Amino acid sequence: MQELAEICGYSRVSVSAALNGKGGISENAREKILRIAKEHNYTPNKMAHALKGLPSYLIGMLIRDLSNPFYTQMIKIIDDHLHKKGYSLIVLNSMADLEREKKALQTLYSYNVDGLFIAPFAKDNAVDNITSIVGNHKKPVIMLDNLSRDIGSMSIGFNNRSGAFEATQYLIDCGHTEISYLAGPESSLSYRERSAGFMNCMQKNELTINSNSIFPCGSSAEDGYTAALSLLKTKNRPSALFCFNDYIAVGVYRAAQELKLNIPQDLSIIGFDNINLTKLLSPALSTVNIHIDNVARDAAKNMLKFLKDENYSPQTKNHIFEPELIKRDSVRNLKK
Repeated sequence: MQELAEICGYSRVSVSAALNGKGGISENAREKILRIAKEHNYTPNKMAHALKGLPSYLIGMLIRDLSNPFYTQMIKIIDDHLHKKGYSLIVLNSMADLEREKKALQTLYSYNVDGLFIAPFAKDNAVDNITSIVGNHKKPVIMLDNLSRDIGSMSIGFNNRSGAFEATQYLIDCGHTEISYLAGPESSLSYRERSAGFMNCMQKNELTINSNSIFPCGSSAEDGYTAALSLLKTKNRPSALFCFNDYIAVGVYRAAQELKLNIPQDLSIIGFDNINLTKLLSPALSTVNIHIDNVARDAAKNMLKFLKDENYSPQTKNHIFEPELIKRDSVRNLKK
């Protein structure tokens, strides 16, 4: 920075203020410094800033599965908001592995990040695993899951149970009684909530629960494809499938095509998440909108508030977004 200050003809303090968007200098001076910095391809050493006790302008994000469009959609929005304020987002993938999650958290803190977003992996000791690491650092932490409300500065999530209940009820209202739920990975924090919502709705409507009512599945399109092939080849195959997420539903579409089952005439499908891809499927996928974009914006805005004011305290520590049923073309109404 000293070399840049000499080239610009300003003090290090003025150059630092210009580069970091601080006050105390005129707009003309700021524009000149930024122009010269760009001409000389100047890149500030964020790690050096952090070692001096200054902000690194790095934000960490730990997610479970980078291949899932749910997370890539969320990452894009959060990154856009942070970028406008001069922050860079570092994303690490736990691959739903407890030990990898622990190492990833330690790595992010070693980069001296100013804050963290965490979409946690769920195992018996996962919460303790995160708490033991996060608790040693005085940096804002936003948990991207409403089931982790006791960790970090705040949590932002969605009502999984309500969304699953509403999706199942919609299938029942359309005349479906043979319904199977492709339940996703048991390690997911959302698994038990959505499973509970599905079971509650089935029981409330006095529908029979059998061995195929909740069908084991992973969380990817490949998992959905494999599970659907197995389930739909059974003698008493269901007339409707409720999928743990939209990505699984993509795999179900492929399986139905291979088995020459028409959607929705032969098989009705409803997903969960409302990722951007759902509108591009044919027929368009009915799903549960958990407002990914709103969750991401809320997370980014609150993180920026924490970074701006260390005494910031949100009115509600746990933000829960209510789901919305999106009716498209993948569910057949058997009553018509």
